Amino acid sequence: MSQQKLKGTLDFFNDKAKKLRYIQNTTSKVVNTFGFEEIILPIIENTNVFTRSSGEESDIVTKEMYTFLDRGNRSITLRPEGTAGVVRSYLENKLYVEVGIKKLYYFGPMFRYERPQAGRYRQFYQFGIEAFGDGSYLLDADVILTAYEIFKSLKINNVKLIINSIGDFNSRQTYAKALQEYFKDNVSVLCSDCKRRLKTNPLRILDCKVDKNNPIVLNAPKIKEYLNEESKKYFDNLLNILKTMEIPYEIDTNLVRGLDYYTDTVFEFIIENSNDLQGLAICAGGKYASLVESMGGPNIPGVGYAFGIERILTIMEENNSFPDLDSNIECVILTLDQISKVESLKIANDLRNANISVDYDYTSLNMKPQFKLADRLSAKYVLIYGEEERLNNVITVKNQINKNQETVELKNLIAYLKQGE
Repeated sequence: MSQQKLKGTLDFFNDKAKKLRYIQNTTSKVVNTFGFEEIILPIIENTNVFTRSSGEESDIVTKEMYTFLDRGNRSITLRPEGTAGVVRSYLENKLYVEVGIKKLYYFGPMFRYERPQAGRYRQFYQFGIEAFGDGSYLLDADVILTAYEIFKSLKINNVKLIINSIGDFNSRQTYAKALQEYFKDNVSVLCSDCKRRLKTNPLRILDCKVDKNNPIVLNAPKIKEYLNEESKKYFDNLLNILKTMEIPYEIDTNLVRGLDYYTDTVFEFIIENSNDLQGLAICAGGKYASLVESMGGPNIPGVGYAFGIERILTIMEENNSFPDLDSNIECVILTLDQISKVESLKIANDLRNANISVDYDYTSLNMKPQFKLADRLSAKYVLIYGEEERLNNVITVKNQINKNQETVELKNLIAYLKQGE
């Protein structure tokens, strides 16, 4: 077959589509209770939105972005992550002039050129939140709490919170110099990317997928040894709040995250006890004190995260965490002659105007295929409308759940069906 989806992409249909929307609705409802509002953004942005935010030397920018020149010779990129676009919109629309913390959430597809494998795709969905306007560890804790509550709402309990502090700007600068000094005598054992990172951003060596188990990397100096007093106090306060909220965590001193804009708090929720996704991050984020300013805005801190939706879907399927996602169709109209089939269109439309969902077979006049349609759609009712019903202004209603069957006057049909909800 020549017409196939691109490698690293997925089609969502039938139950998969319902599951995707269930996750979207559940995550949105949770963060709504925390005061977050939805923001809907373009999937394409000027390339410099991402080079300025993610860092020109980041893996996302150098290896993974889908970038092209449009017909106006402008460099355009399919968004690889959500934060940069949210910050761009936050600045362009001057949302920072609003009083208080601005809390935003988004849901949609992202694009990265990666090697497709379990839990990793070239087009993938993310749900994310961003909160701007406060640099307090209390906001960091509240953001982490939203993720924790989302997992509870989705009945996912096989995840573990991994957290670290990478310090403020001054702490990071001191630590970067220490890493350069440490690795300069071990350059030969590093991968080609890490040799480049040693000059541009040595913290990225700790985030390398190739060298992550390299003993030289594992034994590198730890960031906690280079945190200044302010950063130490910030992190300690955050951990105390997490304990107060009874959110279990594990400190990983090698966790740095793969984007340049993070400061102080970084965290991931890691999947445990999974067949296909063991050890992968299902949610990741952190604080960014200077990202807004680096993109041309005022000095406003922010904090946020993103969920990998396909990974959530897989874990929920493994755990049997989805509720019964019933068909959207409540009724199927079954007709036995052409005149009744034509007239049943009006019956169907009257029901739809009363917010009762209806479908029917447009061609068949045989019972068997029409009942098959009702079964496939998991319809609650089959409405039989034949010549006898048509002549008497009635319709036969068969309840597909309890198998009861009644004759109902057409004028009373809507009330009858509503009564059975």
